[in-house]
Amino acid sequence: MAFAGIGHLTFQRQEFLAQVPRWLPTDPAFMDFIVLASGVVEVMLGLAMIFMTKHKVKVGLALALFYVLIFPGNISQYTNGIDAFGLDTDQKRLIRLFFQPILILWALWSTGALTYLIRGRQERNQAKLQNLYDFTATDIKGKSVAMDAFRGKTVVVVNTASKCGLTPQYEGLEALYNKYKDQGLVILGFPCNQFANQEAGTSEEIEEFCQINYGVSFPIFSKVDVNGANAHPLFQYLKASLGGFFGSQVKWNFTKFVVDKNGVPIKRFAPFTKPASMEAYIQKLL
Repeated sequence: MAFAGIGHLTFQRQEFLAQVPRWLPTDPAFMDFIVLASGVVEVMLGLAMIFMTKHKVKVGLALALFYVLIFPGNISQYTNGIDAFGLDTDQKRLIRLFFQPILILWALWSTGALTYLIRGRQERNQAKLQNLYDFTATDIKGKSVAMDAFRGKTVVVVNTASKCGLTPQYEGLEALYNKYKDQGLVILGFPCNQFANQEAGTSEEIEEFCQINYGVSFPIFSKVDVNGANAHPLFQYLKASLGGFFGSQVKWNFTKFVVDKNGVPIKRFAPFTKPASMEAYIQKLL
């Protein structure tokens, strides 16, 4: 791939220019920009395949997307009878046209991205058969709590940490809870130590920290994993329900999942989104 990308920039520049779809602006400067940009992207993807093996699924998804985006160039070459890369007959150009989907499948299969997409679809289908009330969790004192106890409430589930730059969000969450708890809002905090070991304390230490420093009165649960093989089933469900194309993993502390009164996850707020910024959205659900 890196070699092909270099070809965009140097010795195969004219041939790649010939593949720029004719329905795009034909200004030479614009066409040259398209070829140069695609070359740079292809070089970067090639290097990522070599050096970013820990993120190979995401690289595979990006690579497949790249092949999809350049597919119109192959179509243009065939429909307009353009001679490039030695494809000087309609038969050769047609063969190249069918080769592109194979490249897309190869990018997905060789990086594990295809398995990831299939598994994600299965998890999303399974999630549609569940809701919040199917799960239980252990609270900070070690008592099992059925999520069914929050039936009919608007629920915010958040993974928390005591030694994070975002820890002051406890204050905003508590303010939101106090303001709307009588209208049916519940906030459920789940301490997690998976992000830079920022929640290493015991349950007693976590509870004391929350109460002394932020006066937390909303329910806090025992420490859980939110990612990986040991992720709590509730977070597996939330991620499957509110995931994205490039991954559903919880990225950091204080990721906030909003669940409606029917127990269905409907909105995911990023770690850096302050609780106050969620207020208008939550008001509509109460």
